[in-house]
Order: sequence, then C-alpha cells, then structure tokens
Amino acid sequence: WTTANSLCSLTEGSLVSLHTPEVKNFILQLLNSTTPVWVGRYQEAQNGSWIWCDESSSCDWTNQKEAESRGGGACTEIISKSGELRSAPCEELRFYVCSRSARLDSSEPSSREPPGPGIVPGVSLFDVLWDSSSILAEEILRSSSLLRAFRSGSKTGLCQSRFSQQEALYLHRVSSTLQVLVKGLHEADEIQSLLVDTVTEYSRNNQNLGSAPAPQWLQFSLQSFHSVVLEDPVYWLVALSARVCLQDFLTQMLRSELRPQMSEVQHLKQKWRNENAMLLWLHRYKKVLEERQEKMDVYKSINIFREQMMNEQRLHESVTCEDEDDEENPDWL
Repeated sequence: WTTANSLCSLTEGSLVSLHTPEVKNFILQLLNSTTPVWVGRYQEAQNGSWIWCDESSSCDWTNQKEAESRGGGACTEIISKSGELRSAPCEELRFYVCSRSARLDSSEPSSREPPGPGIVPGVSLFDVLWDSSSILAEEILRSSSLLRAFRSGSKTGLCQSRFSQQEALYLHRVSSTLQVLVKGLHEADEIQSLLVDTVTEYSRNNQNLGSAPAPQWLQFSLQSFHSVVLEDPVYWLVALSARVCLQDFLTQMLRSELRPQMSEVQHLKQKWRNENAMLLWLHRYKKVLEERQEKMDVYKSINIFREQMMNEQRLHESVTCEDEDDEENPDWL
C-alpha cells in the first residue's frame, strides 16, 4: 500500500477514494483482474479509525512506513468481483488504482480525432513497434555508461555487478506482478505460455535482493508497467517485448562494434543471447503479436512499447562506470 501510494504521488495523485456508489461502480468497471486492489483508505494508528486519503493531510507514505516498521498498519483493498472493501496488512503486494484532480484542457474532446486501431495490411506490427523506438535504442547504446566502459577497454566487473543488481530489482517486481496476472488467465494459449516462461526467467536471479526501498528510477518504471496491467493481456506482451528487442539489438552492436576478445563483452553477450535463444522469445513475441495485430490498437501499442524502452533507458542511466578501479571482475549475477 505504501509503495502504491507513493507511485500515485509521482503523478500528483493518490490512491483512489470511494465516497459514492457511482465512483465505486466506475472503478469496478475499470478493473480487469480477479485479484484485490488497493484503494486509498487506511487505519489511523493512534485511535484505530479508518480514513480516506482525500480526507486527511496525514495520508502520506512516511506515516504509513512508520506504522509498518512497528509491525502494524492496516489498509483497504477492494474485491474486484463483489466490490467488497476489506482490511489487509499494508505491506502485502496488491495492484492499485490512482486518482487525481481533473485538469481543464483547452482542446474540445469533439475536435480530437479518435485513434484508429488498425494497421496497414502486409505490415508487421512488431516491426512498427521497433521502428518507432529504434532511435531510443541507439541513444541507449551511445549513452549507457556500461557500454561506454566496454568501448574504452576499462575494467567493468563492479559496474556489471551493479547493473545486474538494479536489473534484478526491476525483474523481481515485474515477475511478482506477472505471477498474479497469470493466475487470472484461464485460457491456455500462446499468450499464457509466453507469460509463464517470462515469469520463470525473471524469477531465476531474484535471490538475496534485500528489502531496501525502491530507487526513484525503479518507481517510475514500475508505475509505467503497472499502468499496462489493466489492458488486454496481449498488451502485456507488447510491454515485455521491449526488453527482448533491446537485448537483441545491443547484442548485435556488441558483436560488430566492441572488441570480441574482451572477456567481459563475451560474458554479457553470452548472458543475453542464452536468455533469448533458450526461450526463442524474439520470435515468439513476433508470432503472437502478428497473429493478433488486426484487433490491436496500433497507437496504444507504440506508446506502451516506447514507455518500456524508456524504462530500459532508466535502468542503464542508473548505473555509472566511470573511474572504476576494481582489480578483478566478479561474475555476472
């Protein structure tokens, strides 16, 4: 609950308050999950009364963190099917719904052209997604401190370790979300199969991550990923495919631009290539998305894909390798 409320605050909002049946019914219509989600009500630690976030200035994650650190703290979840409100320990993992005050827009809704969901016959949506973000991928290649260190021939053992730890933090949070989502899928198809494989791979290196608060780059990235989970499951694959596409691109660039004799480069290339080759992710994503592209919104897909590419950029920007002076290169986690 605490993390969810802090993520809502990044967009000048808070967890949603449910004061009327109309608002409650509207929120239930938005939910595309059979699991409970957090809403903006918590139990005041001193007198035990229940308070909605928009009724109290004390509804901030600092106060809630203090309550949780003492082993207490109760927050409110809503059951998607029944609309029942229940109390639950604030530290448990849940999806969540944010709300914020409406802003006036100078443009009239009637004057806006609704985005068309279709794609030109004979064109691959998967290729369109990559083409729309290929410049961003090149920017990551140029600006990544880790890749710059590779180019310069610097030692990168500690840098690789830091990068791997930051990546593991993100994959751990995403895999936790995916595990809940997969449980709600009752149709055994290629989408479910691909999601299950992704959970397995993301969970592979999640040991010993500790319980440190999520850094700011991770909070932004998780917020953008969580905004996708209310969409149709095929858009979850759009989001997940961004990482696979970028890895494939960087692997090819590493092979062509960086010195092949560098053991660190070989280690990084081998890690990414094994991951993609083992599950054939790139081809599986392409196959699934192309089979369903006629029913998908192209503009929504492009925006989701690009946002996840920006998450990858945040990951690379979170690690700096300049002036590293490690004598030996620890194994890539």
